[in-house]
Amino acid sequence: MNIQHTGRRMGSLSLLFAATAFVSACASNPPPNEQISLAKNAVSRAVSAGATEYAPMQMKSAQDKVFLMERAIGEQNFVQVKTLAEQIEIDAALAERTARTVKSQKELTDAQSGIQVLKREMLQAPGSGLNPASTQTN
Repeated sequence: MNIQHTGRRMGSLSLLFAATAFVSACASNPPPNEQISLAKNAVSRAVSAGATEYAPMQMKSAQDKVFLMERAIGEQNFVQVKTLAEQIEIDAALAERTARTVKSQKELTDAQSGIQVLKREMLQAPGSGLNPASTQTN
């Protein structure tokens, strides 16, 4: 029985030592300031690109993760902070690109509509020589 007691005690001490080492390792990790900065800059670029309007789902995902990252910073959970910062950067970049794509597609559609209006006006203008009715009678 004495051996079993000593074995349990050694197991408990080993577990305590491992937990202490883990907590110490987490506490000694410095905050990932560069990743935090990159993530916040990516969100700012996305907002500037109009992602709030043109890519709301991707933007909401990035903003929700910013909230979680801020909470993890307060809790000094720097492993989670780093992971979230990387995810934020990716989500914000996707939101930015999506917003730019949607805006470009909208501008293209608007330009094509404008061209169609100009064509109709040119065809209907008197004396332009482009009126379809006058070319059919010749």
